[in-house]
Amino acid sequence: MKTAENYATALESFRFFREGKDISPRELSTDMMRDFQSFLTSRGLSRNTISLYMRQLRAAYNYAVDEEMIAVDRKPFRKVFTGMEKTRKRTLRMDTVRKLIMYRLERDSALAFARDIFLFSIYMQGMAFVDIAHLTKAQIDSGRLTYRRRKTGKGLTIVIPPCAKVIIDKYKVSHPDCPYLFPILYNPKTGKTLRFTSALRTYNNRLRRLSQRLGFDVPLSSYVARHTWASLARWNGVEDTVICEAMGHSHVGVTAIYLASLDIGTVASANRKVIRSLLKPTRKREREAQFSTS
Repeated sequence: MKTAENYATALESFRFFREGKDISPRELSTDMMRDFQSFLTSRGLSRNTISLYMRQLRAAYNYAVDEEMIAVDRKPFRKVFTGMEKTRKRTLRMDTVRKLIMYRLERDSALAFARDIFLFSIYMQGMAFVDIAHLTKAQIDSGRLTYRRRKTGKGLTIVIPPCAKVIIDKYKVSHPDCPYLFPILYNPKTGKTLRFTSALRTYNNRLRRLSQRLGFDVPLSSYVARHTWASLARWNGVEDTVICEAMGHSHVGVTAIYLASLDIGTVASANRKVIRSLLKPTRKREREAQFSTS
């Protein structure tokens, strides 16, 4: 299923680059693919994401060659990047997160929503954006949120801290027929559901704009919040085993047995340490003001 989604996303991006104009595989050229690579770079995609798109298109092209739909293989992908670049974990410093918390966004509700979902990810133990997007109102009970990670299938229960509850109360979808907690995969204005890939692209674009506005050295993205929570937890003396349990990582052997013994109170205590380190230097009135505008 994931492979099919990758193919679809790559083809959709190439179609957008071509402005909807069809093209035969035999018309592909090295110049065109380099232009496509430059187009993707200009839209802020990472080298590895661009490489993924190129590999998917190359596979489709090679299939056409194998099926003799193309008489001469012109190797149009030979001058674009199709390898894997080692990625470095990007995390925000504590003062940078505090700046993000206090930044006023009264006049830009779209950026405010992206910022608040980013902070929600941190407040909820580095919850991945894909899991946030698919959260439902039924998963909240007695001040706790229970969900299963879409990447690993691991079940997690998180004690909802007050700062995360403020975000939930502000953005919770009110329509009774919509199961989603947040309006990420659901548009309240049209009543229509959205594809996750489109929602992710919109979210990252807004975070990128927010990063530029604030002059951050580390660009915000959907995965930065997750790595940031882990780093903040370590800086606050939380043991790695607790961090792994809090983030829902998969483990085997002795580690898995040890992590299984960690109760929800231990993990919630670790999360409180992270949140206190972020909110401690701010005044209560300022903390409440950050979510006072729609």
